[in-house]
Amino acid sequence: METTKFLSLGVVAMVAMTVSACGGATNSSAGEPPASTPVPAQAAASPPAAGPERLRGEAIVGKDGYGITPCGSDRQRIVEFAPDAQAFIDRFLEPGGRLEFFFDGWVREREGKWVVESVERAHTEGPRCDAPLEQAMFVARGTEPFWSLSLSATGWELQRPGQAALRVQAPATKAGTAYVWQSSTPAAKVEIVPGYCADGMADAASGWKAKLSLDGRTLSGCAHRGALALP
Repeated sequence: METTKFLSLGVVAMVAMTVSACGGATNSSAGEPPASTPVPAQAAASPPAAGPERLRGEAIVGKDGYGITPCGSDRQRIVEFAPDAQAFIDRFLEPGGRLEFFFDGWVREREGKWVVESVERAHTEGPRCDAPLEQAMFVARGTEPFWSLSLSATGWELQRPGQAALRVQAPATKAGTAYVWQSSTPAAKVEIVPGYCADGMADAASGWKAKLSLDGRTLSGCAHRGALALP
């Protein structure tokens, strides 16, 4: 009997000590909240927004808006246009009420939708998906007389019918929104400026205007970006 009483008192004492210890931990936590674990700066910062991507493909105007089937795909995507891009397309489509054309431009995905931010070129006559992007920063062309320019970060090459190609070393520089190549030998200057540019000899429009000053003569035309990145 005495042994049983002694054991019972021991169990009660142990339970009391346990409850006391738990109560102490609880009170301490209530008075002093645990320190938060610092978050590394790179984890806390919002990830940078993804840049626009090049989109080339067959475009169609439908009752639900604009659909584009990207090159290499058989799936049509409905796209929306930012205001400047919409103004470009409206101007291009206005003369003849076209419903189908080739599209080349830049899109950004927003909330699961493709939004066209800018247009490189749109045409019903010209290269399609089977023509790869030119290995150049810009490609410019003009008519009357016909000429073409391939421009890189270090210079440019001019092609004219019946004449040898003219290659000029000149670094590309940025002046505001324009890109400029200037050389002293020969005395020449190339300017590529953003702006709507219609090709008078084809059903086409580009997002850049080109001007070449060479040998006291100025040639004007349209341009679009190639595959090389801009500086």
